[in-house]
Amino acid sequence: MPETRTVTVGRLHAEHWQTYRAIRLAMLKESPSAFGGTYEESASNAEADWKQRLTDNVVLLAQTDGSAAGSAMYSVRGVSDPVDCCMYGMWVDPHFRRARVGQILVKAVLAQARSAGKRRVILHVVVDNLGAKALYEREGFVATGRSKPHPHIDQLSEVEMEYVIEDHLVPTPPV
Repeated sequence: MPETRTVTVGRLHAEHWQTYRAIRLAMLKESPSAFGGTYEESASNAEADWKQRLTDNVVLLAQTDGSAAGSAMYSVRGVSDPVDCCMYGMWVDPHFRRARVGQILVKAVLAQARSAGKRRVILHVVVDNLGAKALYEREGFVATGRSKPHPHIDQLSEVEMEYVIEDHLVPTPPV
């Protein structure tokens, strides 16, 4: 069992673009099939692209003892219903897995959604990513029965999951 560490979560802003770039590239390198983008695409992004992504979305960074432990994004990109939002880019550095970092990030995204008046958080997870699916289920997400092809790996598909906020309490304050 991993030792208990203090995990803090804060929002990254445009001036933190290099921190976000570093963690995004790390996640794409470590878990390339788990995300919609690729390392090569992201590595070629300009500074303005990184800053825009941080301006258009709420990117949350989890830290443990001053080290980046993971991140997740709250976004309204790609939703058709104004009461919906999405969680994208959920990733925990392998050194910090099984230490509540994922759980804390999920709760932070849910709190962000609640504070924005959203009623449903949608995510997509690769069908064979059993660890992530189990985390989301423990946190109250359920499969919607919808799926879609993986954006860049033909052999994979992604399962859609949702969390209906009005059915749950989200005690963590927004970041």
